[in-house]
Amino acid sequence: MKRILVANDLSQRSSNALARAIGLAARHGAEIRIVHAADALEDPDAHHAAHRRVITEARIMAEELTDRTIEFTARISSTGPGHAIVREAAAFDADLVVLGAHGRPRFRDAVFGTTGSYVVRHCSCPILVVQNDACESYAKTLIAIEEVADASILFSHALAVAPATEVFAVHAFDPSLREVLGGLEALDREEVRQELELEKLLGANLAGRPRARFVATQHAIVETGEALEVITDETEALKPDLLVMGTRQRSILFDSHAVDALYRCENDILIVPERASVTAAASA
Repeated sequence: MKRILVANDLSQRSSNALARAIGLAARHGAEIRIVHAADALEDPDAHHAAHRRVITEARIMAEELTDRTIEFTARISSTGPGHAIVREAAAFDADLVVLGAHGRPRFRDAVFGTTGSYVVRHCSCPILVVQNDACESYAKTLIAIEEVADASILFSHALAVAPATEVFAVHAFDPSLREVLGGLEALDREEVRQELELEKLLGANLAGRPRARFVATQHAIVETGEALEVITDETEALKPDLLVMGTRQRSILFDSHAVDALYRCENDILIVPERASVTAAASA
């Protein structure tokens, strides 16, 4: 992780997101670019003042939070925040976009909803939505696995953000007609089979990591049912600090589990777009 983009609307939620980004940048030796979407700033002095304020506040925060030197740049945009974030993420070739959110998910303000859902649907790199205290280290991570083939990519991004954590993996599966007709015994056998497969995935993806940097207790959870409901239930039961999930970035006309999770889950959420998986695989 070398380039982190942070959206900053100069609110408390943005300050919290910036604090999380600074911690990640200090760990990875990454540079941070801050994008601030403001009303049209035709006056050059107003534009420069906004740029100076964003950079100054970031440097002050970095001095308070870490003894590492962090490189900051900023872009002031007069376009809508969602468009500005997605465009700057592509121009910066960001490895991660960090957004701030506040308030209870079910009652979140419409501005964040528009911005957050737009970024999740259109950004090609992972998006970290920060909802809780950024000064607290991640201690428990829940990774929601929809497709087994995508599991390694999700683990890779999850461990880059939360390297020392207790790891849970959850997978919701739809039983075949044969398993349904076979009754509860057939469903139980399939759950056991998939849980063993998930345990193997956990072991394979966590193996070989330096114990000084990474200490993980593994947990595999397999349940039958609609994916978002399973994810929501496990999130409420486990109360992880970080939920990690993928998204296929469906059209706005269709459901997106990742977008829906923004309005159901109160923990931080790391969303990995399908295109990020393709890019990571191509560069591996």
